[in-house]
Amino acid sequence: MSTPKACVAESDPDGMPVQVRSLNKLFGTRAAVAGLTLAVGSGSIVGLVGSNGGGKTTALRMLAGLLPIDGGEGRILGHDLKRRRCEIRERVGYMAQQSSLYVDLSVRENLRFRAEVYAVGGAAAATKAVMEQFELTPLATRCVGELSGGWARQVQLAGAVMHAPRVLILDEPTTGLDIAAREAVWRQIVRLAVAGTAVILSTHDLADAARCSQIAFLTQGVVRATGTPEEVARTTAASVVAVRGARVLSLAESLRRMRGVQGSYPHGGTLRVLVEPQAAEYLRASTLLRGCDLHPVPPTLEDVMFEWTLADRAALQ
Repeated sequence: MSTPKACVAESDPDGMPVQVRSLNKLFGTRAAVAGLTLAVGSGSIVGLVGSNGGGKTTALRMLAGLLPIDGGEGRILGHDLKRRRCEIRERVGYMAQQSSLYVDLSVRENLRFRAEVYAVGGAAAATKAVMEQFELTPLATRCVGELSGGWARQVQLAGAVMHAPRVLILDEPTTGLDIAAREAVWRQIVRLAVAGTAVILSTHDLADAARCSQIAFLTQGVVRATGTPEEVARTTAASVVAVRGARVLSLAESLRRMRGVQGSYPHGGTLRVLVEPQAAEYLRASTLLRGCDLHPVPPTLEDVMFEWTLADRAALQ
């Protein structure tokens, strides 16, 4: 498959297809994204992680050249993010959370249309090749509107890489999918990364976040932490205590009102409690938890998200 017409651009800085620093985006006076810095190498899978409304989609749309940046600087595939958005849009692959497929057209027709939009040479052969890569050949003549959500997402992903982009940007690629469909999508994402594609995706699903090689954790448009999923999990300032007991779930509200407790939530048969480190012993001595088993546990990405969500809610009150 060929790429769109050539355009002069510098080589990727330091071998990084994506390098951006301190990106900002304002909607009126509200900062949707503030200070986003990313460096994404070929073959990497980087996740923008956070709750809905945290700025992830806005960040991705800036990286794809769909939204102008209001501050900061960056290069995508050697093209300046401020001045060469058109070239960036032609060369990255972008899959929105909402489907961009034509439901009355067949799988083949949707992909052929995408090939023509990207001016891919040999559109028919390219369409056939991408259908084979994504295991879509048996569905070639089926209308997209007749497909399951998982297969429709596969078609959408296939369309996003029809022009063989070196950078692929995915907005919540597994939202609404069952386990089997999620695995199928991830199998394709990993295949593309192994072939050298730089993948940037957004997700609020922590199972997806844990699959990324690097993540940036966003809340209220601000990057709170970056690193591997394990490194980001360790950024929580709280101690995490698992509480077990016959009546433990009924204690959640009472625990939230205790001194030093930041929050609590059920996790299987236990209650995970985020507590200020200096208050951990106070929690152990509480008569409220008499008869319960308490033990410290390592923090997880869920604990980090829970901590920042609580902090954001408190700041808005």
